[in-house]
Amino acid sequence: MADNQTPETKVSFKDTLNLPHTDFPIRSNAKIDDPAMVARWQSEELFSASFSHNKGKEKFILHDGPPYANGHLHLGHAYNKVLKDIVTKSQRMFGKHVPVTPGWDCHGLPIEKKVTESFPGLSHKDLKVACREYAAKWIDIQRQEFKALGVLMDWDRPYLTMGFDYEAHILKAFGKFVTDGYIERKNKTVPWCPTDQTVLATAEIEYEERKDPSVYVLFALEQKITDQMFSDLHGKSVNLLVWTTTPWTLPLNRAVLMRPSTEYVVLDVNGVYVIVGKALADKVAALLNVEKKISAEFNSDQLSKQLPKVHHPFVENLMTPILLDNSVLVEDGTACVHSAPGCGPEDYEVGVKNNLEIFSPISPDGKYTKGIEPKELEGMSVADGQIWVLKKLTERNTMLFKTSIRHPYPHCWRCKGGLIFRATKQWFCDLSRNNLKTKALEATNTISTLPEKSINRLQATLEGRLEWCLSRQRVWGVPIPSLICQKCDYTYITPELVNKVADHVAQHGIEYWDMATEQELLPENFKCPSCKGTDFKKEQDILDVWFDSGVSHFAVLYDSPDLAFPADMYLEGKDQHRGWFQSSLLTSMVIEKEPAMRMIVTHGYTVDDKGRKMSKSLGNVVTPQQVVDKLGTDGLRLWVSTIDWSNDPVISDKLTQNVQEVFRKIRNTCRFLLSNLYDFDIALDSVPLDKMHVIDRYALQKLFQVNDDILKKYQAYDFTATFHALAEYSSVDLSAFYLDIIKDRLYVEKANGLERRSAQTACWYILDTLTKLIAPILSFTAEQISDHYQKHKKQSIHLQEFAQLQDVWELLKKKSGYIDVQSQPFGRVTARNVGFGTSFDAHISRFIIEQESQWDMLRNIRGAILKAIEPLREQGVIKHSLEARVIVFFDEGMPGRDQLHNFFTELQHAGQTIEGFFEEFCIISQFVMQHNTGDHLEQSEYKGMFIKVEKAQGDKCPRCWKWGQSDDADKLCHRCAKIVRK
Repeated sequence: MADNQTPETKVSFKDTLNLPHTDFPIRSNAKIDDPAMVARWQSEELFSASFSHNKGKEKFILHDGPPYANGHLHLGHAYNKVLKDIVTKSQRMFGKHVPVTPGWDCHGLPIEKKVTESFPGLSHKDLKVACREYAAKWIDIQRQEFKALGVLMDWDRPYLTMGFDYEAHILKAFGKFVTDGYIERKNKTVPWCPTDQTVLATAEIEYEERKDPSVYVLFALEQKITDQMFSDLHGKSVNLLVWTTTPWTLPLNRAVLMRPSTEYVVLDVNGVYVIVGKALADKVAALLNVEKKISAEFNSDQLSKQLPKVHHPFVENLMTPILLDNSVLVEDGTACVHSAPGCGPEDYEVGVKNNLEIFSPISPDGKYTKGIEPKELEGMSVADGQIWVLKKLTERNTMLFKTSIRHPYPHCWRCKGGLIFRATKQWFCDLSRNNLKTKALEATNTISTLPEKSINRLQATLEGRLEWCLSRQRVWGVPIPSLICQKCDYTYITPELVNKVADHVAQHGIEYWDMATEQELLPENFKCPSCKGTDFKKEQDILDVWFDSGVSHFAVLYDSPDLAFPADMYLEGKDQHRGWFQSSLLTSMVIEKEPAMRMIVTHGYTVDDKGRKMSKSLGNVVTPQQVVDKLGTDGLRLWVSTIDWSNDPVISDKLTQNVQEVFRKIRNTCRFLLSNLYDFDIALDSVPLDKMHVIDRYALQKLFQVNDDILKKYQAYDFTATFHALAEYSSVDLSAFYLDIIKDRLYVEKANGLERRSAQTACWYILDTLTKLIAPILSFTAEQISDHYQKHKKQSIHLQEFAQLQDVWELLKKKSGYIDVQSQPFGRVTARNVGFGTSFDAHISRFIIEQESQWDMLRNIRGAILKAIEPLREQGVIKHSLEARVIVFFDEGMPGRDQLHNFFTELQHAGQTIEGFFEEFCIISQFVMQHNTGDHLEQSEYKGMFIKVEKAQGDKCPRCWKWGQSDDADKLCHRCAKIVRK
């Protein structure tokens, strides 16, 4: 095509060309355009319209797991919400009703801490009011940040766990647990955060490596047992050698454990006699750097028969029993284990089983309290107590050996401080009741998961639980409606009380619990059944916030006419297998007797290019805004689509550059299509598909395949594959192939002639289909593109369905010989069966495969021709392929000769010449097909095709740049002269 800058040009024909133009900018101005699009969507009420669109049709319910209403969004929030948005937008474009209600988790420790720091000394009621205001502020901020990401949800009607109605639902759900006997209050050793002064759920515990003392302590066996068992030692003292990494718990020791039916030995360690497991004697001797001297051997069962006791290593006059228990292992340590039932979950189980004292004089802030021995520990923190104990052991010569160890240790997920274990009265859900855990595990087999193996994680976290600790020692949360006898600690809780409180909370919020008196809550003239007392106090513990969010299926989905139970999908990070996924599953198995979800989709954590989880301490945190500033909002969304479900989302310069390049290619491809449709209206100017040029029909056939393939990927939630398919189609099939080939027809042919309109028709179908395919991911870009090509646009691209390509389907049926006697409209039954991601009819599939094989052959021929042109270009004979004249001979024995012959027949039926096709196909000026090789044709890279390339004959047309014989005064070729001269 001419740009009229060459010396040969005498007359400018620029105004006679169909030069591309569009108002769609070559580059997006995200800082201006993206907020403007959000504002437009707001004014058009698209957020609420997306909720009701397609109402009455098949529903798809994605239940939004509530983020916490505290602070600005981090990249993990953005990643999660955009994934959900891609899912729901694509499902909506499949023609389904996809109402999405966003949610926020509002109760709990982080908000309470922030408010307490700002307003110390508030009453419980006033603190709750202040917490509501704080959470509401951050909900509004986060809502705007989510909307800025192009996420379509019903933002004006979210569910909030602090909403009065929701709080009432939490209590009603809890009431069902009470009714069915799942709830009990008991003294138990639980993981405790001394910083936040509350019990932690399993989901709130993180394991981080830390350094601790590793000490080997002497517990002296009472002498009478020593004399009976080891008379050969002639009255010498024998000690059980106990290994521990938590010396601070030694003051709380109530037993030493050995493994039943196991061989033990007495080692002589430089004159100190110690008992260790026989299997560990070599390890212990090596650790102590002594020769292994065995003074005696015995079986633990023999010792147990004597009902032995040991002297505490530093508490005067305290002797504790030796017990046998299978929890003792013989792989590490000494096979003699210190047991403090008030300081460890396994020790607690042993204590209950053996009727030991659950001794735990530890305050909520982690200090020894009254009753501790020695008394000098009273008021001391357990951290300082650790040092005190080590000094006391040294002073008493009861520490045989000390070193240190690095090991995983439980930490609080909020404050990151190390946990302790302490025995307190807590509320529990008994998972063995009514076989709840067993039923939940069985239910996991009915839930689809993505990645498929992620179900193993959920099952493993369930397997390891015996009960669920439901109480927290906080103020900002839903109260546990119970009253406790001040005299004997009897607990009054009934379904009637819980439901009564729920009714009042629905009117006044959880503040009602602070306003209600004990007399209002108790039945008239009620007396404690245990001690006949009448003095009761209200329980001050709140429910675990995982219970709050876990019952969202009951509070949000179950009775809603707009939504539905169970949800089709729960989609969250992999940490939610022990959090929201699990709490939702357990509560739904109790309340609705079936899982709350049909499918669980799990993604990873955002990490840096070194695979490190983002954290402020590492300085590798990347905010959503930083990504948007670099890539634009749609660039961030495109990045989200690149991450495989089984991988952690990585942010790196290399990856963002790749995303940037793909985004640019897709955008520019669409812009090229737009720029050549400025004078085209699909309703007025389209060419019937059976009248189109052969390559245009092939482009539509390819489009049909690509569309079907990508829709299958959307249906499978394989967005990574979608990303790659869109990138390849835009770059390879369109930019580097079809669109490059048809430029001549678009720019040069008669504006409203068949040749150009045929190409424009294909371009419109491609643009419409491609724009809808990118819409779930590149949401702003797709909306802007559709504004330009949809001449009579009535609704957002996000309220439209994916392209159905009915005309292309009908053409494929016709060309393949397919007969569909009872054909349904493509957009309904046929679209679901064929165009929207399922298999084609076998007859049509064979035809498409044959067509692809034919066009693969043609591409290979084209490649061989272009390769043969290269030497002349390198020699300077020609500068552009349009300056080439190509002479070929197709041998009868060449591969695909029958396919080529059939293709030539198809060209003739379409009114096209073989020469004209190859001139456009290879972007050359002259193509000559001979019937023999002659002396001057050589074998090309394509076997059986002989070729010769030479400089084109004639003159260069100043309008289209093609070469040929011309008798026009301005050297216009015959085609251009006909168009210009009319």
